[in-house]
Amino acid sequence: MQISPLDIRKMPFKRTFQGFDPDAVQNFLDMVAGEYEAVIRQNSEYATQIKNLEQRLESYLKIERILNETLISAQKATDEARVNAQKEAELILKDASLRADRYEDEARQRVHALESELVALRNQRDSFLARFKAMLTTQLNLLEIISGDLKQSTEEQNDSVMEIAEETMDEVPPQPNIRSLDA
Repeated sequence: MQISPLDIRKMPFKRTFQGFDPDAVQNFLDMVAGEYEAVIRQNSEYATQIKNLEQRLESYLKIERILNETLISAQKATDEARVNAQKEAELILKDASLRADRYEDEARQRVHALESELVALRNQRDSFLARFKAMLTTQLNLLEIISGDLKQSTEEQNDSVMEIAEETMDEVPPQPNIRSLDA
C-alpha cells in the first residue's frame, strides 16, 4: 500500500480519554507529510536525472561503438595498404631482376658476337698476310730469275717460273670471302 502526504494529513485517529494531544499529533503528522512530500519530490527529480543520464550513457555507448568500428576499419585499411605495398614492392623487385637478367644476357650475347667477329677478322688478316708474303716471295724469286741467270734458256725460265708460282700457290691458304666483312 502506498501512502501519500495527503493520506498522512487526513488520517483519522480514535480519541481516547488520556490519549495524545490532538494538536501535537496533527503538527507531527503535518511535519511527516511535508517531509514525505519532499522525499517524493526529490525521488521524482532523481528519477528524471537517472533517465537523462541513461539517455546520455546510451548516446556515449553509441559513440564508443562507432569509434571502435571506425578504429577497426582504419586498422584493416592500414593492414591492407601495408600488404598491397609489400606485394607491389615484391613485383617491382622481381621485374627489375628480370630486366637485369635480360640486359645481362643481351650483353653476353653481344660480347660473344663481337668476339666471334674479332676471331674472323684476325683469321682474314692472317690469311691476307700469308698470301701477301707468298706473293712477295714469288715476286722476289721472279726478280732473281730475271736479273740472275740470263744464260738459261727462255723455255727453262718459264718452266722454273711456273714451278715457283705453283709452289707458292700451294703454300697460300684459301682466301676467305672479303665481301662478308662488309655486311
